[in-house]
Amino acid sequence: MPSSWELGRPAGPAHSFLEVDWTPGEKLSVGPEVLEVPLHPACASLYSLELGDVSRRVALGGTAPDTALAFSEDGEHLAVGTSLGDLWVLDAWTGEVQVRRRFPEAVVKVLVFSGDGETLYMAEQSLEALVHALDPVTLESRWTLALSDRVGSTPAPAGEDLYGVYSLPSAYGMEELSGGDLVLSAVHGWNDLEGVRRNLSQLLRVDPTGKVVQAWPPEPADVTLMHPQVDEAGGLVAVPVARSSVGPAPDLPVPGVAVLDLIDFTLRSSVVASPLAPWFDSVFFWETIDLDVASDVLLLGLADGRVQIRGVDGHLKTELALGVPVVTAGVPISASVGHSRLVGEQVVTLTSGTNIPVAALSSAHRPPAAHPQENTLWVHRLDGDLAWTWRGPHVLEGLSSSPDRRWLVVGAGPRRVDHREDLFGALVFDVEAEGLSVFCPTESPVFFRHTSTRDGRVAVAESPFLREDGTLGGAYRVTVLR
Repeated sequence: MPSSWELGRPAGPAHSFLEVDWTPGEKLSVGPEVLEVPLHPACASLYSLELGDVSRRVALGGTAPDTALAFSEDGEHLAVGTSLGDLWVLDAWTGEVQVRRRFPEAVVKVLVFSGDGETLYMAEQSLEALVHALDPVTLESRWTLALSDRVGSTPAPAGEDLYGVYSLPSAYGMEELSGGDLVLSAVHGWNDLEGVRRNLSQLLRVDPTGKVVQAWPPEPADVTLMHPQVDEAGGLVAVPVARSSVGPAPDLPVPGVAVLDLIDFTLRSSVVASPLAPWFDSVFFWETIDLDVASDVLLLGLADGRVQIRGVDGHLKTELALGVPVVTAGVPISASVGHSRLVGEQVVTLTSGTNIPVAALSSAHRPPAAHPQENTLWVHRLDGDLAWTWRGPHVLEGLSSSPDRRWLVVGAGPRRVDHREDLFGALVFDVEAEGLSVFCPTESPVFFRHTSTRDGRVAVAESPFLREDGTLGGAYRVTVLR
């Protein structure tokens, strides 16, 4: 991590940063004190903010609650949005709450600060699926856009339904362009009154006044378009096209990726991905799409354990078999690719914990052993050659990078095999040194969405967990580490 800091900058209730040059193991005079620099980097928790009570959700076996985090570009403010509908803006150095607003019956899904810091964009998962342009000082709405007007809505889920909120429409992915426009995807997936699965989605470009100026497809389509990736310098956006509904598919590259012109949303190229037979009968991808026009790379990671490095025109350059099925004790096991992104001239990928391919055996079976390549961070060059890799005892959750792309952050989440509590936290990797720089422990498992600043602060969302004896540990909070 960086070795010098703004002189005397307060950070949290018990820390301040001094600008000094240092080398490991040396002694430093700081005022009247002589301090010894550690041989290896250490990590401190600067402050935490409790986010509310989610104990019922955890006690009933629910997954970690959705939490959105965003630093302003200058690193002075941290926005925190929760599954309970709360939105805070904090002093990002001290944790002092500057303003708070409640959004009833909504999950704060996505947060983005404008480049000039004058606007905080927020997308909620709710009946109306509102996108807000907020004043970050007061959190008053300057304008709102109801995505439900395009992709419809559904009745509010029953109170006992832990996952019913995900049947409501929302924005998946949102990015501000240099001119102030937003690119976002309006997504709705639900079961109708007859129990039939339905999808409706549309990619939108929204101007700084909240007006939709471009849409793809021209009419909302029976697909899900989650987590688009923008290459503004290259003038293109890559849109993953998936589908969970029934019936005939629309004339779109499903399942696959559409590459669109960023100005008029015309289709420039597309890819349709095939299932990995015989283990899988469908294709699924999550946050594994990326695009770099200058390097002629379209990246696609698949839940069957494959990573495809393609040209922008869609042609396959190389395929990496990272977590593809292997057979042990007569049972096929695999490790999904859930997060993959381009970081400079490299492809960074996370493989998940071990699972059984959905088309192979009943879900009642359990993996007889760990997949040899589970829970691993992979870094490949653009030609597919392995640059370096890392694997430890942690369960890896989410992948983010610092604004300068020097540092990679990976969360350490809940453990399924054993119940060690000293393995929760954030793993920070140095891209230049090609390895783990520091582990920042937390009391609770870390959610897969996290973010960091140029100067080395990392914001993570912690969530409670059930111990072996059935008691609840940890808490729902945001913690900022350095």
